[in-house]
Amino acid sequence: MKIRNLTLGLTGALAAAAVATGAQAQATSSQTTTSTATIFQPINLTKNTDLSFGTIVRPVSGSGTVAIANTDGQRTSTGAVALLANGPNAAASRATYTVTGEGGQSFNVNIPTSFSMTRTGGSETILVTLNMSVTNPQLLSGTLGTTGNLTFGVGGSIPVANTTASGAYTGTFNVVVAYN
Repeated sequence: MKIRNLTLGLTGALAAAAVATGAQAQATSSQTTTSTATIFQPINLTKNTDLSFGTIVRPVSGSGTVAIANTDGQRTSTGAVALLANGPNAAASRATYTVTGEGGQSFNVNIPTSFSMTRTGGSETILVTLNMSVTNPQLLSGTLGTTGNLTFGVGGSIPVANTTASGAYTGTFNVVVAYN
């Protein structure tokens, strides 16, 4: 019988220890988690004006260039190139754009470094070298939750030689804006 009491005594002690340990053991745990999202309005690019080099008289000999400033649209020339104030394409201008989107947000502007204009009714081309009035990245005006905007210009230059064919030249290029 003593053995039995000893066994019951050990069993009772082990049961008491298990109850005490069980009170400290953890079968589940939880945490509250916060979820966030920031929604931006779409970024939008609007072209205000096209890039125009105006009406140009090619030199008698040699070559020169015609440039349109990206900041103010001022037209200048080098060499013996003459710039006319009248003619079918006399109004020279830089290309201008307005970007709208989520206020205070960063974005990049991408333009090609160059593109070609082709003579109407012919196959002759003039290489246009482009430059823009902003550097990347840019910030839209305003703050998060409001509409921001930014206006910028694109200018460029073209070579004009005494061998450049007469006629109207046209071409297109793409401008892309994207949030960072």
